[in-house]
Amino acid sequence: MTEDDDLKALMRRADPSAASAPLDDARIRRVVAAAERDDPAPSRRRRPRFLIAGASLGAAATVAGAVIIAGLVATPAVQAPGPTGGAITCDAPSDAALRTNDTAYEATATRIDDGVVTLTVTTTFLGDPGASAEIPQMSDPETGGDLFVVGHAYLVASTGGFASECLTGPATDELRRAYVSAFGPGVGG
Repeated sequence: MTEDDDLKALMRRADPSAASAPLDDARIRRVVAAAERDDPAPSRRRRPRFLIAGASLGAAATVAGAVIIAGLVATPAVQAPGPTGGAITCDAPSDAALRTNDTAYEATATRIDDGVVTLTVTTTFLGDPGASAEIPQMSDPETGGDLFVVGHAYLVASTGGFASECLTGPATDELRRAYVSAFGPGVGG
């Protein structure tokens, strides 16, 4: 083994996310959409120029370091969060978080085919999901397993066609109360 091989092996052993499976493209898009949607409104206060320049320099250094490390260990650039097998932690749904979506509805999973879930809409809270909707199978935030099961009812909140992982789930009384609180009783059902 060369010194480079030893260094690469050391970096792989030190990587806490090495055992995690990489995110699929659909989940990456949902995570990015949720992050963009959950970004707080920008402040109107003027910031000193040197603070912005310093932050930019720090961000550039961070990106450069990440590129170098990613090249050394030859792993995917985006990894599933932590050693939990992809499970994420979600806060209780709030009215404000639910209202950031452009569509919200209750539906029953009627078919799952090749990772695509067909939902029959029973109640519309916000937007126009139509009579049925198709969305990618999602991970259950608590278990990391598949969320949707045929024949079960779900509440779905989405923006730009991407369902929120933390605001979409089985149609429990608690989640339904959150949707009704944010949007009113809904239409249908």
